[in-house]
Amino acid sequence: MSTYSATYYTAAGHYYQATVFLSAVTITIRHRDEESKEKDVYWLTKDIVAFNKQIIGGELQYRNAGGGIERLGIRDQQLVEALQKALSHHRVFGKVHNRVLGNSWVKLALLAGIVLFLLLGTYLWLIPFLGERMAKRFSKEAEIRMGEQMYQSVKLQYRIDSQKTAILNNFYKQLHYDVGYPVSITVVGSNEVNAFAIPGGHIVVYDAILDQMKTPEELAALLGHEASHIALRHSLRNIFRSMARQMFISILIGDHSNVATVVVNNADALKGLQYSRSLETEADDNGMQLMEKSRINPQGMMRLMQMLQKESGSGGERAAFLSTHPVFKDRLQNVEKQLKQWPPVTTANDSLKTIFHSIYE
Repeated sequence: MSTYSATYYTAAGHYYQATVFLSAVTITIRHRDEESKEKDVYWLTKDIVAFNKQIIGGELQYRNAGGGIERLGIRDQQLVEALQKALSHHRVFGKVHNRVLGNSWVKLALLAGIVLFLLLGTYLWLIPFLGERMAKRFSKEAEIRMGEQMYQSVKLQYRIDSQKTAILNNFYKQLHYDVGYPVSITVVGSNEVNAFAIPGGHIVVYDAILDQMKTPEELAALLGHEASHIALRHSLRNIFRSMARQMFISILIGDHSNVATVVVNNADALKGLQYSRSLETEADDNGMQLMEKSRINPQGMMRLMQMLQKESGSGGERAAFLSTHPVFKDRLQNVEKQLKQWPPVTTANDSLKTIFHSIYE
């Protein structure tokens, strides 16, 4: 076994020339006391508290059983290198990351940070992804039943205009849009310029947005856009993304009773349900396709969005539609691009104008 030389300092301040024997568990310090008697002192390496490196050598500090600090003055560079090699696992001699990780509190904080990051990632990305997967597997029949329950919850919040509701449903029938769902429209009284779709087939239209309509093509575009949200299951996907997050939180905190009320709570939030830019663009494109197939001038979609964008400049609650169906410049450019690809279409159904004007009589 290799031996090294050093100066041993007791906790009381006495010092002796010593020979050092080194292992990963213990350090043996052999010296002669005042009576020239050979004496061995044993340090457990786990109780080493510091190593102060100097230009030549360094000083090793050790806390003894009585709490006192003993020291080892080192001038032998070979001993310094041997200590660094034998005690590389020790927080005093390990690399910076080893010393940091040697602190149990830091380890706990690091573990907590990792767990928090995983939970946050699960909440922000994985849960919404799973929600969309659930929506894709959700049957149309179940969607229609769920949408009816949502509609029953929503309509209690509004004053329904029965006359305009009948007119708009008649108007929609004349459009002959094939969306694969039994669409039903309800007109409600509100100062907000807004409309929203409920999964399964219901569309709620605020009478304030009707007051801004100038042509039947604009109304056909609005209903085509909302019906496209239903046909493409945009509303269902957004609801499931939101539901999945709420369910995740409820399960996480142990409030399992709250899971059963998530659907109703989301019904209340339908009027503020926001769509992404890609979903809005998809609904625009599908809405214009519905108009073109039914021989309705799809220029109504452009005029509708121009009207809504102008209305948004007034601010306040009247611009509510733009907060849930934002009109971006590139959406307008996309509509213009789509219109250029189709030959001009003149609205063929003259009865639409008659029905449209009856809304305002």
